[in-house]
Amino acid sequence: MSRQRVLVCDDEKLIRDMLSKALTARGYEVITAADGQEAVEKVRSDAPQLLLLDLMMPRMDGFDVLRVLRSQPEYLGLQIIVLTARASQEVLQEALEAGADDYVSKPFHLGEVTSRVDAHLRIAAYAAELDRKRHDSHMLVDISQRLTGRLDMQGILNEVAQRVAHVLDTDRCSVVILEPEGRQGRVVAASDSAGLMDRRISLEGYPEIGRVLETREPLVVADIAADPLFDPVKDQLAQLQVRSVALFPLFHGADMIGVLFLRSKTPLENFGDREREFGQIVANATAVAVANARVFNEIKEETDRLSHARDIVEQRLRVVERYQEFFESSADGMFVTDGQGSILFMNRQAEQLTGLSRVLAAGLPFPDLAAAGDRARATLLLDRARDGETHGREDIQLSGPRTVVASVSIGRLPGEALTFCLTVRDVTQERATAAELARTKDFLRNLIDASGDAVVAADLSGQVVLFNTSAEQLFGFTADEVVGRQSLSALLPEGGAAELTDLMHSAEMGGEGRIVPAIERMVLGRDGAAVPVLLAGSIIRVDAEDMGLVLLLQDQRDRIRMRNQLQETQERLLQTERQAVLAELAGTAAHELNQPLTSVMGYAELLKRRLPEADPSFKAVETIHRESTRMAEIVKRIGRITKYETKQYVGNARIIDLAAAAPGDSQERGPSGDTP
Repeated sequence: MSRQRVLVCDDEKLIRDMLSKALTARGYEVITAADGQEAVEKVRSDAPQLLLLDLMMPRMDGFDVLRVLRSQPEYLGLQIIVLTARASQEVLQEALEAGADDYVSKPFHLGEVTSRVDAHLRIAAYAAELDRKRHDSHMLVDISQRLTGRLDMQGILNEVAQRVAHVLDTDRCSVVILEPEGRQGRVVAASDSAGLMDRRISLEGYPEIGRVLETREPLVVADIAADPLFDPVKDQLAQLQVRSVALFPLFHGADMIGVLFLRSKTPLENFGDREREFGQIVANATAVAVANARVFNEIKEETDRLSHARDIVEQRLRVVERYQEFFESSADGMFVTDGQGSILFMNRQAEQLTGLSRVLAAGLPFPDLAAAGDRARATLLLDRARDGETHGREDIQLSGPRTVVASVSIGRLPGEALTFCLTVRDVTQERATAAELARTKDFLRNLIDASGDAVVAADLSGQVVLFNTSAEQLFGFTADEVVGRQSLSALLPEGGAAELTDLMHSAEMGGEGRIVPAIERMVLGRDGAAVPVLLAGSIIRVDAEDMGLVLLLQDQRDRIRMRNQLQETQERLLQTERQAVLAELAGTAAHELNQPLTSVMGYAELLKRRLPEADPSFKAVETIHRESTRMAEIVKRIGRITKYETKQYVGNARIIDLAAAAPGDSQERGPSGDTP
């Protein structure tokens, strides 16, 4: 993992060198600048994560640097700590309003500076991680929506390859579909080729694909030169300047149908859990989309064939006798059976469904046309009709030239003889599509539940229809307690739902129908307490019609707790500095007052001994001696001040409480150190 970079900007070389040495010792990469202009240039060229900035400098002072950097969105995440010898409230307020994140007063302690650098870089890293997770979640949802909303395979795969290469910062991403025999593959899409692609490759020349086929697990090789797996192809890869690879398997059910194949000219040293998880999730979504496209193409081909056959049937219908017109004009297959279920007549649509001509089918029991596993159900359907029971449609699989899922309904024809009419509708496509949509829905639900952000969706009436796992953790409710039971307004402060709807319909928050970037808001937890969040959202539209809205919520309690802890730490440091200054000041004052007080007390004592008590000056000397002794006691307490405590004085004034700030000894001593 690359080291975090700190830029130290100060016009005094001694300070630059001192801070550079201290921060380098803590493991940071340190760069320096001697003035504001150079600092701005190095921020643009070297992209540091934190800037230690002196306010008073030539060419461009610290305030101008703050205004320049904070006016450019790409530097809003840069942490800036100002260094200043002008520690007045006005200067500090101006620096913070200009965009500084913190300040350190000069002269400073190196420990304080390094501790604040550590704290702000932790905050920056945490914020960057949250932004990255939010960006990944948005990207995955966007990719999934695009994949599930399209059936043109080539367009799907080209778009996936381009997006994955961009997000995972690799030089090339391709999609390889495996042939059934497992010895060859087809490169069907690549990030650097937007056109139609279908290039066959032999898997013998791709040992990495063979390894994924063997393990059925993702494979990431940061340096192929050091991996013996690539010994047979290292020369070819060196010519292509390929340094590292990452592969993610594509599964359809239990079958591996291909791989998502990434190559890079540089080592994938930072390819961690986030990149692995992102790559595999996209690979899973791609596999579902490829399978959907295959099913769609197969059904489309069969539909075209049936349409052609239907044209031929319509030509023959003109010569069919009048009593058959009703059956032959039906779009569904129709069978007429006797009371025992033997086929008396079947129309052309039924011939197409079963692959049998009406001549060969005559006399066959209708249940014999069903697949082996569904024959009992077909027999039960006839038995119920024979007993006069009404029954809805029943899905029965028919065995014919192809497997067909048929929706069958049965009714009795009027007349003396017991005769049944069975209407058979081909629902193979509908059932397959419904199954694929159910799998896609489950995948998207799992994807949403895996998101680190809370996802809440509501319909136009405000009723909650989606509430993922992270939302349960944020609000304290289970999904069962919320979905279909609570409205969005119950999860937000009063008027919050209406406000969000208005914001989404305005063009002020990232475009109509969206709230982007995220904004700070409050939501209500289970106990009714307000929970701070970052909120982004979007209106759900289908065919230009609003269907509801979805919100992405990020819990901010940990970030705020960290910010408050940092503020408390800063206040404690400030109090400690005040006490240290007070103690130094008190010691200096006591030292300076000690000598003259000792002289006064000594001469007063000498005069008391020489003057008789009857002398008019004796009382004055005695008063001088007594008051100077009391003053010496006060000076001694001042010299022992260790903490800053005050007490009420005249009016509203407050003075230092010497008794509390400098607790006395059990035996008091005079200013010279002797007991008076």
